[in-house]
Parts: sequence; structure tokens; C-alpha cells
Amino acid sequence: MITTKEIKSRFERTYGGAFQDIDIITDKVTGVQYIVATKGSEGGGMYPLIDKDGKPLLTDVENQTPFD
Repeated sequence: MITTKEIKSRFERTYGGAFQDIDIITDKVTGVQYIVATKGSEGGGMYPLIDKDGKPLLTDVENQTPFD
């Protein structure tokens, strides 16, 4: 089972700012970005962000910038 420490070291959370119920999670190993939408205690969902071709959006995990 994966530990909380392992989760915190692998994933980075960017809070939604003006969009209070939306966050971006970045997998620091693969670079894949996910959007997390929540609605209080009613639930929510986590989905990979995709480009116009349906491929996952990636982040350059070394430089923390989106790939071209």
C-alpha cells in the first residue's frame, strides 16, 4: 500500500485560486497533469488534462514548465 509520505513526495497540488473547487495535481514522476473538481461533501472527480489530440498534458518535471 502506498503511504501518505509517498503520495506527498510524488504528487504536487496547485490550488485553483479563483476557482475554489478546482485544483491541478501533477505527477512529478510522469509529468501527467490531472484536474480535480470537488463540490463540498457531494463528491467530485479527477480527470487527466488532455491536449487537442486527446493526449495527456505533461509538465517538464525537472523545470516545472509545460512541454511544447
